[in-house]
Amino acid sequence: MRVLVVDDEPMVQLLLSQALEEAGHVVEIASNGSEALQRMHQHSYDLVFTDVHMPYMSGIDFVRAVRQHGWRTPIVVMDSYPELFLESEVGAEAFATLAKPFDLSEVRRALQQAEQLLIAR
Repeated sequence: MRVLVVDDEPMVQLLLSQALEEAGHVVEIASNGSEALQRMHQHSYDLVFTDVHMPYMSGIDFVRAVRQHGWRTPIVVMDSYPELFLESEVGAEAFATLAKPFDLSEVRRALQQAEQLLIAR
């Protein structure tokens, strides 16, 4: 799968990209929602992992913009309090949520669910 990781924390970028690449996925990194939208205009992605709290464009605004563009890409939202995202106006648009700090087994589970979704399409 082609995966976009959207997070302003370099350690999260590194951790996720290494885990995803080791699992055989192609990974691109964006440091904020605005940069991620630019990348999505240039490439299609099978899955997106995004943080909620980022400079320039929050994860909530990013998810809103993705859906307004009509992109149905599954989005995994990462946050220290994912229940707050789920209560937001775009909370239902998340494919899955991960509470930070997360365990890599949770990332693998989200990947497996996304792969199953892609097969079903």
